[in-house]
Amino acid sequence: MSPIKIATSGLDGLQELDALYLREMPHSQSSLAAAATYHFKNSGKSFRAQLALTSGVSLGLNSNDNLHWAAACELLHNASLIHDDISDASTHRRGQQSIHQYFGSDMALCLGDWMVAKAFELAARNTHCGGALAALLAQAMQETCTGQISDITQRECAGLDEWQRIAKGKTAPLLIAPIKGAAIAAGLNAELAALETLVGFCGLAYQGRNDIDDIIPSSHRSSDLDGRKPNLVICLFASDGIGREDFNRWYRSNDLSELTHWQRRIASSSVILQANQSVDFWLAQAELLVTSLPPQLRPVAQGLVSSVKQNATLKREGLIA
Repeated sequence: MSPIKIATSGLDGLQELDALYLREMPHSQSSLAAAATYHFKNSGKSFRAQLALTSGVSLGLNSNDNLHWAAACELLHNASLIHDDISDASTHRRGQQSIHQYFGSDMALCLGDWMVAKAFELAARNTHCGGALAALLAQAMQETCTGQISDITQRECAGLDEWQRIAKGKTAPLLIAPIKGAAIAAGLNAELAALETLVGFCGLAYQGRNDIDDIIPSSHRSSDLDGRKPNLVICLFASDGIGREDFNRWYRSNDLSELTHWQRRIASSSVILQANQSVDFWLAQAELLVTSLPPQLRPVAQGLVSSVKQNATLKREGLIA
């Protein structure tokens, strides 16, 4: 996702975030320190931190509390990435070897666990509602874990409703939490029903776009077809694609010899258009909900929708089946 520009009382919020990471690193005598330093050489776009920072600035929150909350959300997300890379056997992350590939799975597990613990500690430092923020992070992590294990263990070709449930579970909780936490700290927690629906639509659009990228271009091997993982394009083809009966028989087998054949068939089929139309629809629905939010959060929500939309447009324009 493209980052939202932030301004925090004239300071660069992301530079302050990097400085906080340096202060909060594991003790230098711990072997975790080397792994943490390696990981934060490239901290990524810090998108969830930016959502928290922009929300906090819009709501007039204490800058120190705001920074701690942003770091807590980002650390929790980073922990999920480190653990996901173990599950997915991913060898690279952000242009370098993944933690489990470079340091081993034991170090990756411990570093991810350390980040989870540090995230809760930072959230709890809030001067007025640390307990509520820690509880919000706990709920977000539980929902994310539930969505992730559904993604990993789903072996039948998911229907559209099931795909949406899994996609929302994997993506939305850690997008909602940064904004919702800032709103709770500002006393707006009773006005956030529309926010959860809006972010849910953004999560579907974001995951849907990733799923299209997994299939197209067909010159690269689809990890979702290979691993029989829920994928929007695959579930649409299994339901409506020409040759779906043969495809579903193959999908239920453990045969990988025809993976390239089926990936090319799907990539050149009409379901790619259907998937792109679904992404556009979810983004349009999210945009309609912006005006339902408290006025202070509308710019943040609009920035989230615009960022997901820009990401989807850029990727779509760069794809060749």
